[in-house]
Amino acid sequence: MQDGVNIDGLYKNISNTSNTQQIINTIKQYAAKVGYFGTDFQSQISGANSISDLQKLLGKDFTSQELNYRGLERKDFSLRAGQSKLQSGQLFFNSEIPVNDDWKVYSFGGYSYRLGNAGGFYRLPNTERNINAVTPNGYLPQIEAAVNDYSLAAGIKGKWNGWNVDFSNTFGKNTFGFGVVNTFNASLTDNSPRTFDAGGSEFSQNTVNLDFSKKYDILKGLNIAFGAEYRHENYKVNAGKENSYASYDIYGRVVTAKTPENEKVTDFFGNVRPAGAQVFPGFSPENAVSGNRNSIAAYADAELEVTDGWLLEGALRYENYSDFGSTFNYKVATNVKLAPNLNWRGAVSTGFRAPSLAQIYYSSTSTLIQQGKTTQVGTFRNNSEAAQALGIPKLKQETSQSYSTGITWKIPTLNLTFTADAYLIKIKDRVVLTDLFFRPDKINNADDQVLQSAFDLARASAANFFANAVDSQTKGLDITISQNSKISSGISLENNLGINFNQTKRIGDIHASPKLVSQIDNYFSEPNRVYFEEAVPRVKATLSNTLRVSGFTFVLRNSFFGKVTDADVLDANFDGVTGSTEHFVLNNRFVTDLSVGYDFNKNISATIGSNNILNILPSKSPNISSLTADNQFVYSRQVSQYGIGGRFLFARIEFRF
Repeated sequence: MQDGVNIDGLYKNISNTSNTQQIINTIKQYAAKVGYFGTDFQSQISGANSISDLQKLLGKDFTSQELNYRGLERKDFSLRAGQSKLQSGQLFFNSEIPVNDDWKVYSFGGYSYRLGNAGGFYRLPNTERNINAVTPNGYLPQIEAAVNDYSLAAGIKGKWNGWNVDFSNTFGKNTFGFGVVNTFNASLTDNSPRTFDAGGSEFSQNTVNLDFSKKYDILKGLNIAFGAEYRHENYKVNAGKENSYASYDIYGRVVTAKTPENEKVTDFFGNVRPAGAQVFPGFSPENAVSGNRNSIAAYADAELEVTDGWLLEGALRYENYSDFGSTFNYKVATNVKLAPNLNWRGAVSTGFRAPSLAQIYYSSTSTLIQQGKTTQVGTFRNNSEAAQALGIPKLKQETSQSYSTGITWKIPTLNLTFTADAYLIKIKDRVVLTDLFFRPDKINNADDQVLQSAFDLARASAANFFANAVDSQTKGLDITISQNSKISSGISLENNLGINFNQTKRIGDIHASPKLVSQIDNYFSEPNRVYFEEAVPRVKATLSNTLRVSGFTFVLRNSFFGKVTDADVLDANFDGVTGSTEHFVLNNRFVTDLSVGYDFNKNISATIGSNNILNILPSKSPNISSLTADNQFVYSRQVSQYGIGGRFLFARIEFRF
């Protein structure tokens, strides 16, 4: 845009326009006014006689000169990193009304609303994603998410022939609406709206429970419980408005596979302008879905105090899913008093988790950064043609085995309690999101044809899927030490120390499709492994000290976070060689929280304080472009021990009724 002349407005497709000579003349006219073009370069522009000649000349990098001319710096084109903007409100209730001496009706529930705003990657002025006539300096597209949560439970409980009975119905629903603001559908050029309804998702669940329990005077006491449950679930993806996901040709028609290349909208350099709202192309009708599941379950639970120092527990649960068949699980546990103040406990159990409806039915395209490049990426349904073309089987249930053992030791003279629990959890056929498989450039077989068509239908260049890819093992140790002291009248000190050691790792081979054995690194890649095994601190400890003096409460909390690993594979040690398992490691950190509260009376209290009062931030990422996105991310965007927000100050007033 110069002197009111919009050069981009002279064409829709640079290779298919009747204004070629006018474009050439206009560029020559205004290029002569660009002060940082040297004499030789001006002569080359003046001598250019075709669009292709001008494309070669103007495609050179003049970023520094143009920034200086506009009075801008590179940092003015950075993304917005950190916590998203959030507005929220919520309202809850809890009620209980006696019917008679034995029965009560009850109800509880609530509603919450959240509106979030998160920025994407900055769209630079010189790309096909920007409309220079409207935003000559580019723009920062943003996702506005409107989240509604509803819950309502109602039931009746009481006694019947010596049994405790509880019959209830619980309903919950979540809606997640995607709005995209401060953006464009670039294929509409300067006719594009700036805000879009990109669709959204919904999940609802209704559960009916009937529970019975009774205590018998057998040995030292026997508790029996049994019950049944019926659950219905529904998951929906709602399509957005057409302009949020579609690509339009030079005549304003939706682009299809039959659209000729010279009818697709391009920028001056011939780059096809991408489809949909920038930062989040909306859900298309192909993504829209409504999936349901029903399940019926029955359980029985028994707890027997054999002696004053020996407790036995056992539980059985049978469940039938409408889409995954039946499962039978159990738990056996015991607690033994080894000494007056020393107890040992242990448990063995099995578990079952059906893939969520979202993992089965979700599909979408979004903008991701892969290997330093922006690409439209499609998450295809597990039962889609693309998944079948790759030989990925339909999702099945995860199964688990869990083992735990621990002790509790009390020292009354010190008001001290010590606990230690070790655990081992094995999960088979874990559902993970695969890495990207890219659209075949050439068709070598029928599978490639189906896959290429699926990519084209989704307007995507790459795809990933949910799959039962791996088996895992998690082992850990939890230690807690609690100590209370009454220093004097009105003064007490409570100390709590908690330490967790844990390790999760993949065990066995990757469950890859036979067709993907040669691409197994995309099935469960090295970055995926890091997310799985090293993205969470293996050691975490918290020491909390609470001092109460009259109406004051002083809380000091120190937390230790062990090291974690960034998933990107890169030359982290700068030796010029990038190892296949070389990553940037975020070092250990100590974080301190402090607060002071005062109780004005039993109903009103106030607290002021700070989380991370010393403003301890994570390790800074090394200056590697693929890790920092050209220095836009100071801290890792892959993993975090405790966030990057730094010091957080707060004040609150509580009213209790």
